[in-house]
Amino acid sequence: MAEEGVSPSEQILLTMHNLGVMRQGVAKAASELAQILQRTTDDVLDTLNRHEADGYVESFTDEEGTRRFYLTAVGIIKVCSSFT
Repeated sequence: MAEEGVSPSEQILLTMHNLGVMRQGVAKAASELAQILQRTTDDVLDTLNRHEADGYVESFTDEEGTRRFYLTAVGIIKVCSSFT
């Protein structure tokens, strides 16, 4: 998945993949991803919620009460399949 020509929705998955956000220990908050992507937190959160419903990401709430997201195996496959 080359960055040019990537939809904003897919860009979130690609960014998470590039950052290695693939397990709880390195999960990112929507606000962190929004800052990296230079988008609003609400926009990123809406997209992450859709990706979670599709099975591409999972979320959990950390000990500080922050919801964090990471790629699932299905999300990793989706990103990697875009390279072929």
